Amino acid sequence: MKTTRNSGGTHSPKTQHNRARAWALLTEKTPGARRLPSYDSDSPGRLMDVARNYDRICQRAEGVLQPDATESEILAALLAIRMLREKLDHDELKLTTLARTKRITWARIAEWQELSGRQAAERRHLQLGRASTRPDGTVPATQSERVEYARALRSRRAERQWALSNAPRIRRVAAQLATVEDLQQRVDGSHEAHIMHAIRHGKDAPPQNPSREPLVWPKALRECVAEDERFRSAPPPPADDCLHDPEWQRQQQEADIVHRLLGLIGYAANPRNIELADLPDLVDAIGDLYNDSQQAAKSRR
Repeated sequence: MKTTRNSGGTHSPKTQHNRARAWALLTEKTPGARRLPSYDSDSPGRLMDVARNYDRICQRAEGVLQPDATESEILAALLAIRMLREKLDHDELKLTTLARTKRITWARIAEWQELSGRQAAERRHLQLGRASTRPDGTVPATQSERVEYARALRSRRAERQWALSNAPRIRRVAAQLATVEDLQQRVDGSHEAHIMHAIRHGKDAPPQNPSREPLVWPKALRECVAEDERFRSAPPPPADDCLHDPEWQRQQQEADIVHRLLGLIGYAANPRNIELADLPDLVDAIGDLYNDSQQAAKSRR
C-alpha cells in the first residue's frame, strides 16, 4: 500500500496551506521582528526558525516538559518532520554536488556520510537527483531513461545515414508510390482507415459516411516528393554557420528529406494501410526496401 505521496514533487493547494500553517505555528517568534519567516515550497525555511519549538514539542511528547503539547502542535510537528526530511534530502544533494565540484572524491564523501563505500555514495547521489524536482516542475531522467534516450538518438542517426546512402532507391520507390492515381482513395478504403473511422465515430457509423476524414500520409508523401525535387533542382543557400561547411549542411538537409520519405513508404509496406495487390512490382519494391532498412536496423542493435 502506498503510504507517501508527492515526495519532492508538487503539492496541492491544501497541502501547501497545511505546510504553511505548520511552519508558522512552529516558527520561533523573535522579539522585535516585524515579519515571521515563512515556508516556501520552492525554498523551504531554515531549521533555526522552527528548531526550538519543535524540540519543545518532542520533549513534551517524552514527558520531559510540562504542560502537554496541544493537538495543533503535535500535528504541526508531524508535518514538519516530512517537510524537513525533504529539505535535508535536497540539502544533501546540493552539498554532495558542491563537494564534487571541489574535487572531493566519492570515497571521502562516503566516509563522512557513513556509507559503505564510493559506489554507495554515488548511488545515493543518483537517488537524490532522481527524486529532486526542478524549479519548472520536471523531474530529472533516470539513468535508464538517459541510456534509452541516447540509444534512440544513435539509432535515429544511423537510420538517417542509411537513408542517405540509399537515397536514389528511396526516391525511386517514393515517386512510384506517389504517382499511383487513386492513392488517397486506396488508403481511405483500407482496413486501418475503417478502424480509425470506427474509433472516431463509433461502430454504428455508416460505412460510406461522406464526412470520413482522409488519412494524411498520402498527401504528406506527395509533398515530401515535391520538396525533394525542389531541393535537388534548386538547393537552398546554406545557413551562415561557421561551425559546419556548406556541403555538410546540404547532406543533413538531404538526409532529413530522404529519411522522411523512407518513413512514409513504410506505411505502404503494411497491407492494413493500403491495398496494392494489382501493382505487384510496386509491392515488391516497397517490401524489399522496407525489409532492407529493418535488417540494417537489427544489425546495429
